[in-house]
Amino acid sequence: MPDQAPPTTPASLLPAPLRNKISQLPWVVLGLGLLITTGITIQNVLFHRRYHEHAELALLDDLADGVISKINAYSANVASISAMAEAHGSLSPESFRSYLEQLRKAQQLPQGTLGLGYARYVPQADKSTFEASLKATDGQAIQIHPAGLRPAYAPLTVLQAMGHHNPQDIGLDLLSEPNSRAALIQAVTSGKPVLSAKLEESQNASTQEASEEVILYTVIRRDPKALEPSQPNELGNVWGWASSPILIEEMMEAAQRNINNPNLPGSTVMLFDGERPSHFGRLYDPTDSFGTPRLSDPNYQKIKVGGRTWLVGVQLTRELPGPDGLHWSQAVILAVGSLLSALAAMLSRELLLSHRRTVEALNQLSATTEDLAIASAVFEATVEGVVITNSEGLVLSLNQSFTQLTGYTNINLRGKSLGVLRSGKHKPSFYEQLWQELLQKGSMHREIWNRCKDGSVRLHDVSITTVTDKLLRPLHHVAMYRDITERHAEQQTILHQATHDALTGLANRTVLVDRLEQAVAMAQRYGSTVGLMFMDLDGFKAVNDTYGHVVGDQLLIAVSRRLETFLRKTDTVCRQGGDEFILMLPHAPDLETLMGLAERIQADLRKPFTSVPGTEELRISVSIGVARWPEHGSDTDAVMQAADRAMYQSKKSAHKNPVLADCSPEPAAGPWPAPRHRPALEPPANLRRPVVEPDGVKTVPLGNIASGLDGGHA
Repeated sequence: MPDQAPPTTPASLLPAPLRNKISQLPWVVLGLGLLITTGITIQNVLFHRRYHEHAELALLDDLADGVISKINAYSANVASISAMAEAHGSLSPESFRSYLEQLRKAQQLPQGTLGLGYARYVPQADKSTFEASLKATDGQAIQIHPAGLRPAYAPLTVLQAMGHHNPQDIGLDLLSEPNSRAALIQAVTSGKPVLSAKLEESQNASTQEASEEVILYTVIRRDPKALEPSQPNELGNVWGWASSPILIEEMMEAAQRNINNPNLPGSTVMLFDGERPSHFGRLYDPTDSFGTPRLSDPNYQKIKVGGRTWLVGVQLTRELPGPDGLHWSQAVILAVGSLLSALAAMLSRELLLSHRRTVEALNQLSATTEDLAIASAVFEATVEGVVITNSEGLVLSLNQSFTQLTGYTNINLRGKSLGVLRSGKHKPSFYEQLWQELLQKGSMHREIWNRCKDGSVRLHDVSITTVTDKLLRPLHHVAMYRDITERHAEQQTILHQATHDALTGLANRTVLVDRLEQAVAMAQRYGSTVGLMFMDLDGFKAVNDTYGHVVGDQLLIAVSRRLETFLRKTDTVCRQGGDEFILMLPHAPDLETLMGLAERIQADLRKPFTSVPGTEELRISVSIGVARWPEHGSDTDAVMQAADRAMYQSKKSAHKNPVLADCSPEPAAGPWPAPRHRPALEPPANLRRPVVEPDGVKTVPLGNIASGLDGGHA
C-alpha cells in the first residue's frame, strides 16, 4: 500500500508570510481588546461628566424654585396686611393681631416667619404726638429710638412674634438703619414687597444658635389710587410699612423638604446675598463649607427675589460621580475589559485552527450586520417619531425624530414607561381602553395630548402595532408619533369662526338653535323647563348716527361682556344680528324668577358705559321679552316666536319694562318669527350731538328714544 501524505491544516496551505501574520493574531486581539476597553472607559467618563452636570443643574433649579416659592408665600402675607390697611384707611394693633390670629389658625404662616408687624411713617412734626400714643404692655409710653433729630421716622409699631418676642424692637426707627432704609424706600418706589440685606447676627430664642435673618417690607399707602412718588424722598402718601422678619435657616429647611430630588441628600446647599459668593453675603451654609477645601466643585445660580439678587449654591454628594467624570465603575470596566481581552486572545488561537468555520461565520455575521445597519438607517431616517417597547411597555429604543417631537432621548426613557408623556387632559380610563384595544386587536390609532420634556402640551397622531412571535405571543410594540397640533388649532379656529359672532365672540344663531333644541329635548325627558329672553337695544341707531359705527361696534362688545356676567355654565347668550341678543337658560327657574332676572339685566344695561373708546359716557336701554317652554310654546319655534312678540310688546310700552310672553301665542306661518315692521323714526334733536352736563361730562340721553329704531352696525 503506497505511503499517504500526512493531512495538512488549512494554515499550512497559506503562504509563509501570511502564516506569520496570522500567528500574531492573539496579540492583535489582546491589543484591540485593551484599546476598546480604554475607549469604553473614556465614554463612561464622558457620560458621568454629563450626568453630573445635568444632576447639578436640576438640583439647582429645584432649590431656586423652592426659595422663590417660599419668598412668594412670605410676600403674600405682608401684601395681605398692606391691602387690609389700605382698604380700611388705617391699621390698629388690635385689628392686626386679630388678622394674624386668623392666619395662624388657617396655617397660612410659612415656616421661617419670625413674626409679622408694621411700622408707621411719622414726619418730624408728628413725633411727639405719635410717641404719646405708643404704649408698651405695661402701660408705659415708648419713645422712638435711636434718639436724634431726623426729617422723618418709621418706628416699629406692632410686632407679633412667632414663638419669641423682643419688646425692645417696638419704637425702633427703621429709617435710621441704612439697610432697612434702603429697603423701605425701594418698597415705596417699586410698590412691591422688598427684602432687606441680611441683619447683624441674631440669636434664635429657642435654640440659642446664631442664624441669618432678613426682613421683608411692603408699603402701606394712605390713598392706594394715588400715583406713586417719582422720587424716593416723596413719602407724603405713605401711611407705613408691613414687615415680616424671616429666619433663613428655617426657610431653607422648609424649602428643601418640598423638593423631591434624589440627589439632595448628602449634597452641600448654600445661599448668598449678592451676585457672587462671599463670607459677607453668606445667608445659609449649615455645613460651614464655604472657603474650605471641602467645597471643591460648587455651582451657582442667580435668582431675583424681593428686589434683590440671591445666589443658590450646590455641590453634589460624593456618592455621585464628580465633575471630572471619574467613578469606581471605571476601574471595574478596565479590569473586566482586560480580562475579556486576555480571554479573547486565548480564544483567537483556537480560531486559527478553525479559520474556515470562522470565515463562514464572519460572512454570515457581515450579512446580518449589513441588514442591521440598513434597518438602523431606516429607523433613524424616519420622519415620524418611532418608539420600540417590550411587551410590558418599557422603552427599548427611540429615534431622533421622537426626540425632536418630545425632547426625550434614549437616555431619558430607556427602560421606562411612556407614562411620562401623560398631559393630564385624558382620564385614566382613556389609557386603559387604549391598552386593552392594543392587546385585543394588536394595533391602535389615536390622537393623544402628550406633555413634552419642556412642559409644553402637543397633540400627536399615535399608531401602535404589536410584533409577535410564531406562537402569536407579543414581543414588542412599535409606536409611531406625528405632531398635528397646528392642524388641530386651525380646525378649532375654523370651527369657532363658523359658530360664533365675529364682532362679540358670542355664539351665533345656528349654535343657539342647536342648543335650544337639545335643551328642550332634555327638558321633555327629565320634566324640566327652558327659559328664553329676546333682547333688543333701544336707541342704538342714535349711537351710530352720533359717534359712528366704530363706537357702535365697541358698545355692542361692552353690552356682550355685561350679558356674560349673568350666565351660568349651562346658559347661552347669542347675538342674533345688529343690536339683538337672545339668552337661553336650560333648567329655567319659575316665571317670577325669570322676570326678576330680566329686570336685573335691564337695570344693569341702563348703567352708563364709560369704557367705550371715543366717548366719555354712553347710556342705553334694552327691551326684553321673556318666554318659557312648555308654557309659551310646544316646540322651539313657538317659544322663540312667543319671546320675540313679548320683546316687541316691551318696545311698544311706555316704560320699556320686561314683558312675559302670552301663554296662548299666535300661530306663526313659518319656522322663524315673522319680521317686525317698525317705523323708521329720526332721533330727537338732543341726540344729534353730545350734550355737556354741568360737571363737564359728555353724555348721550338715550332713555327717551322711540322704540321703533332699528339695530345698528353689525
